[in-house]
Amino acid sequence: MQTRTARHRRWRWAAAIVLLLSATGGWRWWAAGGEPDPADAAGQAASAAAGEAGASGRALAGTAASAASGVAAAPAGAVVNLALGAETVAVPADGFTFCGARRVSVDELKRWAADRTRGRDEARRLEAQMQVAGKAGLVRASARLAMGSERQQVAARLLMRDQEGAAALAERSLDVQAYQMALSACRGMGGSGAGPACARLSIQRWAELDPTDARPWLRLMREAHLRQDAAGVAAALAEAASRPRWSRASSLLEGQLLAVADAVPDAGELGNALVQAIGFDAAMDDTWDVLVLSSRACKGEALRDANRAAHCRALAPRILAQTYDLGEARAAQALADRVGVPREQQAHDAATLQAAEAQRAQEMPDVNPTCESLQALRQFSAARVASGDLGVALAALRPGQPAR
Repeated sequence: MQTRTARHRRWRWAAAIVLLLSATGGWRWWAAGGEPDPADAAGQAASAAAGEAGASGRALAGTAASAASGVAAAPAGAVVNLALGAETVAVPADGFTFCGARRVSVDELKRWAADRTRGRDEARRLEAQMQVAGKAGLVRASARLAMGSERQQVAARLLMRDQEGAAALAERSLDVQAYQMALSACRGMGGSGAGPACARLSIQRWAELDPTDARPWLRLMREAHLRQDAAGVAAALAEAASRPRWSRASSLLEGQLLAVADAVPDAGELGNALVQAIGFDAAMDDTWDVLVLSSRACKGEALRDANRAAHCRALAPRILAQTYDLGEARAAQALADRVGVPREQQAHDAATLQAAEAQRAQEMPDVNPTCESLQALRQFSAARVASGDLGVALAALRPGQPAR
């Protein structure tokens, strides 16, 4: 994989153009194709998880705006200098293409820079065109998924933001992940998530579908914590501690989309659809459960209870060994240290996870409007779907860096 420095030399000129977009709040749809309802508790939890655990989908979405800071390095080939506010950046002399929208010439970019109001208006139009391209890609992918398994059918409806349709399918399904996706979407994606089919889904039913999984019990623990039900927290935590498995909760829709990527041959449609799917997954993110476990249920005075401490000691190394998510791993490892889990029973130590997090920041592709960038995102996304952002980060550690 290319180094981040090399990628900046090639792409930073394009990221600088994002300055014209970010002034309008543009690219917010990259962060979440369907933004969680701010009034929705699950949406707030997903947002909190992003801040505390660094959920990789949202981190990816924010890369382009942060990459726009500083003076851009000139790409190979003929370039011209373009003034953008207080900066001068070098851009290709023949302009560049907003993938899924259209090519923008340097002369047009100069007009945008000279007239910022016009530039913002044009940026909004390009944003709308890229959204249309992404939605077209989602339609093609969903049509393919709708002909597949129950899990794929649920994913198809969620990619079209039809939580009610997904819930109606999941309600009668025995596919645990199909049920998990629908339930998480109903609670996290906003939109149609308050309908009767969504209301009939329950965490208890999710737990029944896979009696080996601790994750739904931690979800029940989190809900008990939110309603200040101490007995409910203790009971759910005890159930979670008795379950041997920790299921995956990240990149579920992203993975379903990539599995049928051949149904979307247009690079602009596929790339923009993938960005929106990452946003949907971000809204459905369930990794906040571990943060509640670490920061509330297994901390301070609560650990004076011998049973509580034993349950925390049982869960921490299990989550650490089985999670796909780097944020979950860091929270679980910190908890393992706090409750006295021996280091030899911890799958990863703190130094390794800290190095992995730093490496992830280096390896993460810069998301900008070019087709080249979106293709790099697809490649990175495929690796993350296969082994999680934890696996990707650990695999990228250089010889000599902490790892075990």
